[in-house]
Amino acid sequence: MRTTLSILLTAAATLSAADIATPGPGPQIPRMAPELAIQMPGKQMLLSQFRGYICAVAFMSTTCPHCQHLAGVLAPIQQEYAPKGVQVLGVVFNPEANTGLRDFSRVYAHDLFPIGMSTDELVAGFVQHPPGIHYIPMMAFIDAHGVIRAQHLGIDDEKAKFFREDVEVQNIRDELDKIIKEPTVAIKKK
Repeated sequence: MRTTLSILLTAAATLSAADIATPGPGPQIPRMAPELAIQMPGKQMLLSQFRGYICAVAFMSTTCPHCQHLAGVLAPIQQEYAPKGVQVLGVVFNPEANTGLRDFSRVYAHDLFPIGMSTDELVAGFVQHPPGIHYIPMMAFIDAHGVIRAQHLGIDDEKAKFFREDVEVQNIRDELDKIIKEPTVAIKKK
């Protein structure tokens, strides 16, 4: 009896640990982008204002070194891809973002694309991921019709190397080029 109970308890602990370590099913791709309000200094910007553009939306923290690097990577991409109808947007959502936003935008993104603030809850809903359990940076690639065509979370494991510094720029360009070449995609209705 004790052996059976011990086996059951060990199995339950193993399942619980596996459930915590393994992310659930990923977000639905493609899907319509939900509205996202981004607080800019002195005004509010809505994601829907950029309908008609291909958007690369980066979700970051002002204090994250990987996010700071990504902002620097996205600045020249914005300049290169703007003539192709692409708009890069930055969304910071860490608690101290309010005090560090202007410096983050100026120092890392060289003020070459809009960066504003949102909340953890809104970002979590947008990327279809539980609040408070983010691996940053994260990016969503949205076509001109408002469809999220690709999304990448900053999970650093063997399956998700999108933000690895030696391939990050090419990965971003590949996602944008794919959307530029294939401008429409069908959305499956539930």
